[in-house]
Amino acid sequence: MRKLEVGIQGGAGFTGGELIRLLLRHPRVRLAGATSATFPGRPVSLAHPNLRGRTDLSFSRKLDYGRLDALFMAGDHGDAMAAVPAILRRAGGLRIIDLSGDFRLQDPALYPLWYARAHRAPGLLKEFVYGLTELNRVRLRKARLVANPGCFATAAALALGPLARAGAAGIVAVTAVTGSSGSGAKPSPVTHHPTRHANMRAYKPFCHQHVPEVEQLLEALAGKKSLRLSLVPVSGPFTRGIYAVCQAALPAGWKAGTVREAFRRAYDGCAFVRLVEEPPSLNAVVGSNHCDLFATVREGRIVVISAIDNLIKGAAGQAVQNLNVMMGFDERAGLDFAGHYP
Repeated sequence: MRKLEVGIQGGAGFTGGELIRLLLRHPRVRLAGATSATFPGRPVSLAHPNLRGRTDLSFSRKLDYGRLDALFMAGDHGDAMAAVPAILRRAGGLRIIDLSGDFRLQDPALYPLWYARAHRAPGLLKEFVYGLTELNRVRLRKARLVANPGCFATAAALALGPLARAGAAGIVAVTAVTGSSGSGAKPSPVTHHPTRHANMRAYKPFCHQHVPEVEQLLEALAGKKSLRLSLVPVSGPFTRGIYAVCQAALPAGWKAGTVREAFRRAYDGCAFVRLVEEPPSLNAVVGSNHCDLFATVREGRIVVISAIDNLIKGAAGQAVQNLNVMMGFDERAGLDFAGHYP
């Protein structure tokens, strides 16, 4: 059976490294190449030392798009919107999964507000399918272009999607603590280890760029105005993972059983979402493509807690999961492994 020829544009960052690691073990894929402007011609293991002895691949400056079946774009925000139109002119049948925020929002007017830049390819926005696999699987099966969700968006949307689909509305307060790897491979004054170690710091309260993509998805699931996010992200003193605590008012007429049934229906048969009976442990999902979800009701309130690995379920793993659905592969292909514990 011919393997899918796949490339990665922007393979030197943390997400690119996870994509390389996952694709090297994928039974239906051959990793044809990965680009890097920083390490062209240098071994992949120079940027990702965990891959020493696992591949002899070196980074390139360019990919031959015409020879690829699928392309993962793992560069900075702004890179994909600049590059994708030209790529599609050269290889119109290419499947693209973009891991940046460039094609997540369908309304181009939102980009100056949330990403501080005008969109350079607004005509393509509605062609991209939002890749929250468990909640958008039907559309993904027919997709050629996919916008991979953000890491906070993945944790929040998996926690809130079943409630939106069941008709919940109003403000939901979300406090989400993230590991330092979410800030990327290049250190900054606030992400550098000496300033982050043993420290907690909230940032972008109420104005994080993942808010509108979650609200867009929840509205689509509800078929009307739905839950609105009041998101406060927090930098945590650890490397990997997101722990999101979501609190909302219990809708009139709902009981605890209503909430349990909404989650059961939403995730029945989903390989990577686990409904747990107590608040999840971040250590139980780090290193895996799983999301652990806990929901409870008390005194007219709902709390839903989600835990994911930000680099896998929140980025590279979900991108591979989307590729599997697009191609009709087993959704677990290349991803069927547990995390490490503790």
